[in-house]
Amino acid sequence: MSEEISANRAGLIFGAIFAASHAAWIGFVVSGFSETAVATVARTNFVEYEDTVDFDLSLAGAGLMIALVAGYLMGGLFALLWNRHEIHDDG
Repeated sequence: MSEEISANRAGLIFGAIFAASHAAWIGFVVSGFSETAVATVARTNFVEYEDTVDFDLSLAGAGLMIALVAGYLMGGLFALLWNRHEIHDDG
């Protein structure tokens, strides 16, 4: 017994998760924690970190929208592929 996944619902869920993760990163940038995080990742990869992470509200908003749309598209694609597999798997 299998049920189809709604492409719209899956897209909204994926989009919300992607946007939330980007919103968390924006929070890290605003709080100043991102500077430490980026520098640590750079050092673990033997890269010398010399720049700063700056906050730009318009870029942050654009990044959130891109993450939301990309997540929506990937969630919808996931649902379509899942439903196609379920249809072929049943018979």
